[in-house]
Amino acid sequence: MKTTKMKIGLALCLATGIMLTVFSCKKVNETSAGPDKSGPDQTHTFTIDGNKVIIKEINGLYYFADDITLTPQQFNLLKANSNKSLSTTERGLIINNLVKRWTNGIVYYDLTGLGADTSWTLKAMQNISRVSPVIFVKRTSQANYINFVKGTGNSSSVGMVGGAQNLNIYNYNYPGILMHEIFHALGVNHEQCRPDRDSYAIFYPENVPDEKEFNFNKLSATSNTTVGPFDFESIMMYEPYAFSNTGQPSITKLDGSTYQSSYPTSNLTPSDIATINQMYSGFNYVGLPANTNYEIATALDNNKLLNVSGGSSSDGAQIILYTDGNSNNVRWSLTKNAEGYYQLSPLNAPGKVLTVVGAATANGTKLEIRTNSNTTAQQFNIIPVDGGYYNFSPRNVPSKNVDVPGSNTANSTLLNIWSEGSGNNQKFKFNTF
Repeated sequence: MKTTKMKIGLALCLATGIMLTVFSCKKVNETSAGPDKSGPDQTHTFTIDGNKVIIKEINGLYYFADDITLTPQQFNLLKANSNKSLSTTERGLIINNLVKRWTNGIVYYDLTGLGADTSWTLKAMQNISRVSPVIFVKRTSQANYINFVKGTGNSSSVGMVGGAQNLNIYNYNYPGILMHEIFHALGVNHEQCRPDRDSYAIFYPENVPDEKEFNFNKLSATSNTTVGPFDFESIMMYEPYAFSNTGQPSITKLDGSTYQSSYPTSNLTPSDIATINQMYSGFNYVGLPANTNYEIATALDNNKLLNVSGGSSSDGAQIILYTDGNSNNVRWSLTKNAEGYYQLSPLNAPGKVLTVVGAATANGTKLEIRTNSNTTAQQFNIIPVDGGYYNFSPRNVPSKNVDVPGSNTANSTLLNIWSEGSGNNQKFKFNTF
């Protein structure tokens, strides 16, 4: 069943009046993902329903954020929306014209501008199509399409703007960053721009240079409908220190603590997936069926399963790979919470669940079973990949996946978590029995 947790209904994004959200697009291993500032720039500041909105104009292009470009028409519509004398109906008409969805969920694309470096972009599009109604089709002569080009930063238009719309990509070999920019092109904005952001997070403008503050534009509550709670884990969410120039966080939870996002991986959260399914109709992604029992095999060797070591039912029992023995310590019951995250309980220990040891986030942290206390270290995002396999990622560190260390399939190999990779050591098949 499709999760009900959604991002944010954003007036900027859908003709239906729903607008959505995303995360930061800083270059990986680079100091900035912002636009080329070789020419003079200008800053436009509007007030919309009490919220300051900053738009930067650089070399004739308008930027809602470092990685979101607006057409002149979109800029003028946004500017018009700042007119306090507008009626609710007039404001709604402006918003409905600001960002458009792709007709019938079909997105045409051209990869010529990437040269030979196309494989990661194709993978990013496949990852999105696998969990949504969106279909990506190579362009022949269609008028409206995404034109992927290598650039000095990562940026995209928001929604379908008509004609050839450039998606500039510096990190062409990072599927997660590509997916982030494609989400923009589909009509999705940044999570930290939600009008209800201040109910979930604290933004610290004093820790961000003035020229980067526009990355935290907050949208209007009267022209945007929020749906579901704030999603810190989202691929669409800024990391806590994004654009900070003080060494202190730019954004935190309300209690001042930082958080883990899925940046820059391709691990779409349940909320990310639900967002796209809400925007584009025709297919509702169901996900791996819950309330079902599975044996979980590694793609390295389908005869090797996730196993509770020694058949123990005690807290702290380690998780290993072991040859299928048709026993309950290699069989797992999957349940799913309202937010779309799974818990995995071994049939030999029904009160216990798969857990990241110590709720740690470091590469190499092992897995165990422990009494269920419903922590994020006991919740997993299970994401389909190629060949009928899945990655599964702990919610407490969504940028990492369950991993077979060194691709070692010997019996008693201890499983751990590790940064996202594309190998079979992070792919698993969930088989019913």
